[in-house]
Amino acid sequence: MWRALVLLAGCGRFGFEPRPDDVLDRCAAEHEELGSWSPPRLLAAVNDPTTGDDDPVITADGRELFFTSARTGTLGQSDIWRSRRSDPSAPWEMPTHVPELSTASNENTLELSTDGLTMWFASDRPGTLGNEDLWFATRPDRESPWRQVTNEAELNTASLERGPSLFLEGRALLFHTGRTGGPGKQDLWIAQRDEVGAPWQPAAPLAAPNTSGDELRGWASPCGLELYFQASRGATMDFYLVRRGSLDEPFGPERRIDELSDAIEYDQDLRLSGDRRHAVFSSGRSGRGDLYESSR
Repeated sequence: MWRALVLLAGCGRFGFEPRPDDVLDRCAAEHEELGSWSPPRLLAAVNDPTTGDDDPVITADGRELFFTSARTGTLGQSDIWRSRRSDPSAPWEMPTHVPELSTASNENTLELSTDGLTMWFASDRPGTLGNEDLWFATRPDRESPWRQVTNEAELNTASLERGPSLFLEGRALLFHTGRTGGPGKQDLWIAQRDEVGAPWQPAAPLAAPNTSGDELRGWASPCGLELYFQASRGATMDFYLVRRGSLDEPFGPERRIDELSDAIEYDQDLRLSGDRRHAVFSSGRSGRGDLYESSR
């Protein structure tokens, strides 16, 4: 069952001033081990049997699913699509194209703000500074179309930027990039800002779990104490998890998430609910890229 995302305040320093509600450790839940994931279930009502589907992200109330696809009706290499349902236990409706966010270029690696009114994604559309950039768009409410798409120029370079993940109530953004300054090819970086709408401070690469290889498509828990990401440590692209006790500490040793990672085919684009009990991702285990879900 999809559980609603609970707004959480920052529970460590990470360059931010303390907030009055820090005395109530609202991030204590992220210290809990939640157990094993259920066997992944195919999102059959959403997946297209003729092409790949990727980059799923679900609103906090579990009623709206956005993803990317090259299915019939797509304008470019990969466009943004949406499916809705009346409540988290109802079946997903037939997906519809989101034309105001899609172009003849490539759109990928979606992320939603907690209220579902800001969409982040990567694209190489006209206006991009490099290979692919981070872009965002807003909508006034869940029934309205998305408004003007904006390049987040403060975070972009001539290299590739992908995989945005917001945490600390939108005051921090995790993404991966091939820019210089990291230890590997594609690394995980974090940018900070004092509050939503304020300028971003210069992004910095993480130490662990970055290596000389590729670390991609991270998801940071709301308080930043858990980090899920994908990497090819062996023959396939799999999911990994690192944890830390506070934002002042480095991440600890990584572990492969065996329940969600296939032994043969690739797995990617992992997104969790705010309580870390529901996950959606894409995988090639069906013979093409399809969307899956799991819970714990």
